[in-house]
Amino acid sequence: MSVSHPLLKLLKVSVLEVHREVGCIRDSNLKLHPLCQIVEDIFRLGLLRTGSWFNKVDYWNVFIKLSRRAGPGVYHILEFVKESKKTMTDQGRGRLFIRGCLARNQLACAVRLLKGDPVVLNTHYDPSSSIVRDDILIEIFLSLLEEVQRITFRLNLKNSSFLDETWELAELRDLEFVPCEVLGIQFQSVEGHFLVTDVEKTSVAAEDNKVQVGDILDEMFGHSLKGAKKSKVKELFQLYKGIPVYASFIKAKDSNGHIHRHVAKLLRKADIVMVTPSRQRRRAARKPEGESSGAGSGRKPVHAALLPEDEQDEIPVHGPDGRVAFDVIYRGQHSLKSDGRVDRIHDAVGAIVHNPDQLDEVVTICTTETTIVVTRKSDGKRLMEHSYPEVSACGRRTDYMSYFAFIAGETTCNLAKNFQCHVFESQKADEAKSILCNIAQGFERTQWFL
Repeated sequence: MSVSHPLLKLLKVSVLEVHREVGCIRDSNLKLHPLCQIVEDIFRLGLLRTGSWFNKVDYWNVFIKLSRRAGPGVYHILEFVKESKKTMTDQGRGRLFIRGCLARNQLACAVRLLKGDPVVLNTHYDPSSSIVRDDILIEIFLSLLEEVQRITFRLNLKNSSFLDETWELAELRDLEFVPCEVLGIQFQSVEGHFLVTDVEKTSVAAEDNKVQVGDILDEMFGHSLKGAKKSKVKELFQLYKGIPVYASFIKAKDSNGHIHRHVAKLLRKADIVMVTPSRQRRRAARKPEGESSGAGSGRKPVHAALLPEDEQDEIPVHGPDGRVAFDVIYRGQHSLKSDGRVDRIHDAVGAIVHNPDQLDEVVTICTTETTIVVTRKSDGKRLMEHSYPEVSACGRRTDYMSYFAFIAGETTCNLAKNFQCHVFESQKADEAKSILCNIAQGFERTQWFL
């Protein structure tokens, strides 16, 4: 191997550029991300596959094996990353580890630790291509990292919820609100993030524009909300009731009003559009008065196992009050235990159809803005009521077009342990399709308030 390497040359240039910066290096510094990316590329260079062809370890898997030999500095960083609730992948954990080493001036120490363990090096790195397996190149690498450790980094290590996807981090802002019954925000879970979709104008959260539509509720009272259950926010709010509300928000926009790239992706998924630099609105709110805003963009959520023709034919199924009712026949329920996946609908409908003891009860199924309600037609008795967060899937089979079903748990889907598939029969296949579209659109209207 040559005594020089392109990545080391890039690292040298990056270190010099960071050295020229005045003052300490913070998350907003544009020179930070290239430096981190080059270090990550060096850590990944020459990594060997272990186990199956698809099971390739990342550099985080290598460094975590060194924890027993690590000194206090590196050890505490490794433990901090292990306990993080905001990084869900090895890539995210590795990036948090690099940021932690920069913030604690331990990056060179971590590489020396790796260099001093030939068993780990030989197990995970290819001697013909990796920098850390070459005696000369690793010394050059260490000398550059010594220069890095002379730089002061002031990084917010709590700001790590996007590290699974990117090095580019939006601003994380810690806020304190007065004790209150409600903050006045509406949010939706999008890819594991609690995205703010509305802020009441006169609420505590709206004061001084502290919270805006598009911001992400990342922490409450020191508890991470990345990938958390939908009920955790309200649970924390009630647990700490009566004291000031401490919350951390990832801001959608920077100081220049530009939307963070990965926040913009979540906004598109939630069907939220930026109208002005200071305000965002849901596209549905721009529809003419009297037209339902609950249907969103008309896209079907993943919960719905609809037919191909259903996907192509969007049906405006809700009236102005957001409520619609159909008289159908309830054929029974099929227990799925803890498995509420959408593909279980096929088996459940088949089990009910071929059951000689299937029910024959005329019911009214009503879909509202927030719930599915089923009442018996003969006496008006309510047989079941499920909010959309409790419903994991809906759909029908291609061979029983007039039958449709939805799967619901005894509580929200993330907590439910006992899912039941409820099967119904409609007079016409088109009517079954309309009902499924109603239920499917209900998923997109699901919001949570705080």
